[in-house]
Amino acid sequence: MADMNAALRAQGQRTMIIGNRSGVQERDARGEASRVTESAEVITSNADGSVGYNLAGNRPREEASTEMCVRARLTNVRLYDARQPSIPRDAYLGGSFNQVVDQNAALGTRPMVVANTVFSNGSGGDRLGRPIVLFGNVEVRGASLMTYTANGEAARLALMVDTDYTPAALERLNGTRTVAMLSPSIAGGTQ
Repeated sequence: MADMNAALRAQGQRTMIIGNRSGVQERDARGEASRVTESAEVITSNADGSVGYNLAGNRPREEASTEMCVRARLTNVRLYDARQPSIPRDAYLGGSFNQVVDQNAALGTRPMVVANTVFSNGSGGDRLGRPIVLFGNVEVRGASLMTYTANGEAARLALMVDTDYTPAALERLNGTRTVAMLSPSIAGGTQ
């Protein structure tokens, strides 16, 4: 963890969003969830949004994760204020995804982050992958991380609970500035 935190700091990464990915591990005979697990899910970004990460911990955000992995490297990371009623244009990715954006908005769930994924192209360079949109409802602190499939259908990557903007994200959204630091929430804690 110390190595990852140091590498993130060296890239100027700051935690923007933190929550718990919620997953059903077992169902009872009626199909109801009988065991649900939660693990930390984090979106980071550098100051200009050119590099960010979708990180996953092995414990809930309220506990210190002993392992953290990179789910996706991101670029063109755009942070939006889901507390506001407006929907950013770049959240509309086309096709049926646009319906999901509007349906979510009607429920008070709006984009928090829109970003492009980045993958190695196998010959030493990078290629852009599909975009992701993190939708959040700040009142209930719920979120969903979504993209679209090859045929243009909306695809949910994760459901999240206890999801919040970090102080670093709020300072960006509010146009204020504090000392740059990696949020301690990556190493555990409730920030």
